[in-house]
Order: sequence, then structure tokens, then C-alpha cells
Amino acid sequence: MIPATSPRLELAIGMLGLVAALAVLPLPTVAGTPEAASVLAVGAIALLAGHRWGLALVVLADVVLVGALWPRAFLHDPPSTSAQLGVALGLAGALPGVVALRRTTPAVVELLLGERGGRHRAVSRILLPVLAALWIASPLM
Repeated sequence: MIPATSPRLELAIGMLGLVAALAVLPLPTVAGTPEAASVLAVGAIALLAGHRWGLALVVLADVVLVGALWPRAFLHDPPSTSAQLGVALGLAGALPGVVALRRTTPAVVELLLGERGGRHRAVSRILLPVLAALWIASPLM
């Protein structure tokens, strides 16, 4: 069961996720950005259509997209002005989903594991945020 979030927050995360996906899709392929952007677009459209499972998908895709895009924005200079704008819009649109990770972690774990129980709580409180932080920090390693 997806935790209670405000409908306005879900709408904002869905809209910004869709903007991020559309901004990143035409960029040159780096670290799986087209795949993450397409999953983000599907999740955002599902969320905007009223399917609450889309929130978990959007949050997962946002984490992956931020992990793939931030090195391109800060460590490597994008090749053109339009690519810089796409990377900036992609990061700006994906950040609200990453910030919502803490609130939506139980739904994400339920989506990944498909069950609830003691293992569900342990994973949702510890493992998923740690893995998300490692994914985002991995370009520095």
C-alpha cells in the first residue's frame, strides 16, 4: 500500500518527472539516460492518470536519472547549449522525486519485493536510501 501523500505533491512530482523525462530523452546516450527517462515518463503518466503505483516508479527512475545526469552537469561540460538546458531541466525535474524517496520508500520496497513483513520494514528503512545514495555518489568513486 502506498503511503498517504498529498494529491498536490503527487501532481507536482508527476508533472516535474514528465518534464525531466522529455528534456532528457533527446540527449546523447550516457549511462542509460534514455532508458531511465522512458521509465520516468511511463511512471509520470501513470501517476498523472491516477495510478498511485506510478509514484514508486517515478521515485526509482528519478534516483537513477539524477545518478546518471549530475556528473554530466557538474563534472563534464555538455557539448551544446541545448544539451546543457536538457541536463539542467532533467536534474531540476528529477530532484523532487529524489527528495520524496524517504516518504515513498515503503511503496518502492513493496514494488520491488512484492510482499510486506519484517524484511520489508528493514529494507525500507535502511537499505533502499543507502543504495540510492551510493547510486548517486558512484561517479565520484
